[in-house]
Amino acid sequence: MMLSYFIASSFLPHVQPQFSSILNRSIQVLLLIISVGIYFKEPNRRNRFIFLNFACFFFVSLLSFGMDFIQVAFLKQATYARFYFVQYLQIAYPVCFSFAVVYLVIDLWLNHLKVFQKYAITFALTLFFSAYYFHPFFQDPLYLYTNEEISQWKVLSKAVPESGEIPSTAELATKVRLQTWRDGKPTGDLYPEENFKRIEVLLPYLEGNNVLILLFKPLYLDVIQMNAMFVIYILLFFGYQYKKDPPQGAYIDKIMFLLLLLSSMEIIHNWGYMKSVEMNSWDELFGVGQYVTILIELLMVLFFSLRLKFITSVQGEFYETELASNPQQVSRWRDWVDNIVLAKFFNFKIFNGRLFQNPSSK
Repeated sequence: MMLSYFIASSFLPHVQPQFSSILNRSIQVLLLIISVGIYFKEPNRRNRFIFLNFACFFFVSLLSFGMDFIQVAFLKQATYARFYFVQYLQIAYPVCFSFAVVYLVIDLWLNHLKVFQKYAITFALTLFFSAYYFHPFFQDPLYLYTNEEISQWKVLSKAVPESGEIPSTAELATKVRLQTWRDGKPTGDLYPEENFKRIEVLLPYLEGNNVLILLFKPLYLDVIQMNAMFVIYILLFFGYQYKKDPPQGAYIDKIMFLLLLLSSMEIIHNWGYMKSVEMNSWDELFGVGQYVTILIELLMVLFFSLRLKFITSVQGEFYETELASNPQQVSRWRDWVDNIVLAKFFNFKIFNGRLFQNPSSK
């Protein structure tokens, strides 16, 4: 897959992405392949769908490679082609991630339900939150161009002289009276003090391509809110796990913890993007954020691979089969991470050597 991308990059005009971005996509493609492998090797039928959802989420990373060629090699005449692609790709990530996380939580809470019932609940919840946060982008594909800040920026940019030299805030405040906007239409002039403050905020975005940050700010905010919802769901997952301790496949809890880190970092990254006022600082923040995400994804590769290795072993296949058919007679699977926790915080000797245990035995 990566070879195909590099060959295409060699022969087709494209936008050169940061190295960290290419590395991030590559790891997600690897996670896609491992997820598909787990789906086909999973002995527990119900667990297969957990990793099928992950495969769908990581499949979005394949689409992200097309971002480098849109409107450069393909669709050159389409004015908003690249904008549409980037916008809906940014929406596809949290929506697919939501489906994977919510299904995993529902699978833990309502394990007695059939698969199609879990999918129905997951689909309803995902559709509700996705529609709540992202419906303006589907009602109007150019919604970002009609929000209040961009509308005010357009008015302000017309006051910049042809020489390109940006006047001071005080100078612009004497020439321009900004307005409040609703549904893409002006509704009234700002008071002088508010007008001055608004011009002061928008002034840095008049330089270079800084307006792109302002343009995507509403989308960043919606992505933050979606990820905040993921964090709540994952915390509920661990809360239920702590209280009820239901039977669960090996490494699922570790993967869920990494998803918690991933969602938390997405909140921090998008918050940083919103607060940036220069494209140079945005690029630097994006690069640093990518490497933090890469570190988390490498840990995901580790635990996804351990899951695949475990379920393809005789011991692991027996454990997962017993867990599906007779969970009350099987103790929790303990891996090297659990051993470290037990060694550091508990009396390791008490737990040493336990794999299968009858809870009624003394």
